[in-house]
Amino acid sequence: MKDILRIIKKYNSFALFCHVSPDADALGSMNALRLILKKLNKKVYAYCDGVVPSNISFLDVKLEENEKHIMQVDVCIMLDCNSSGRIGKYAELFDKAKIKVVIDHHQKSDYKFDYSLIDTNSPSTADILYEIIKELNVTINSQIALNLYAGLSSDTGCFMHSSTNAMSHKHAYELLGYNFNLAEVNYNMFKYKGSNYLYFYKTALKNTKAYLGGKLYVTFFNYKEYLRYQDICENPSAFSFLEGIEGNEIRVKILEKTKDTFSISFRSNKYVNVCDIARVFNGGGHIRAAGAEVMLPYKELLQQIIEVSKKVL
Repeated sequence: MKDILRIIKKYNSFALFCHVSPDADALGSMNALRLILKKLNKKVYAYCDGVVPSNISFLDVKLEENEKHIMQVDVCIMLDCNSSGRIGKYAELFDKAKIKVVIDHHQKSDYKFDYSLIDTNSPSTADILYEIIKELNVTINSQIALNLYAGLSSDTGCFMHSSTNAMSHKHAYELLGYNFNLAEVNYNMFKYKGSNYLYFYKTALKNTKAYLGGKLYVTFFNYKEYLRYQDICENPSAFSFLEGIEGNEIRVKILEKTKDTFSISFRSNKYVNVCDIARVFNGGGHIRAAGAEVMLPYKELLQQIIEVSKKVL
């Protein structure tokens, strides 16, 4: 924490990064830090290899397109992931950064940072960042609080996931004091669905197959289907319809984003550590939620997922 605070105070320009297929914790944490750094009169640029899901557009995230700033800034900070492979097309530029910093709560990877603050006991990156911001003594406004709350609420599943702890509720209580519209946040994040969701669900159910006696579900969207429902596919909660089905433990979402390039999301219900599965594919994440990016023929990828899932089960 002290190193992170010193770096924020000492340097004048920053590039921020979050993971591909971003959720509200990734984008909310990155945007909150962007707003804080601007309040400190720092130059700051935020990057994400992915689209902002429509249901969290209220975060008002400002993403930078110009990559030249990455090599010009003093510090590059990765949020909500801890491997350059998780930031997609920006990985090579991040690898060459002058100073590499990470703020995260996922299980650690082997990637070497100059400074890291990784707390795997924290339910969200937003939780960690909020503690940093309080140490900076910067005035938090309603927009910063909204972004932090959205991140906290997202990764705790609206405070229902097993990772939720007393500190989560304490932070939520404090952030609610900044008078953003809580009802609007909850509606957009956990209830809102565009009319095309009906067609999306029809396709998703058709493309969902059960393996290993129903203990493993795999939902696959090919490239054409992904382009058609891209905005929905990038919303992690859109696939929650498979949660809690009797007898199921592992759920896998596979999106073909380019030819034979797949974004994989792993989820488990009670006992499987899906981060162990993701690491087989050079990915990472949490015990109950993890992801990876893979270049393989689909049939070969599917067979590997089935085999690895069988072993961990």
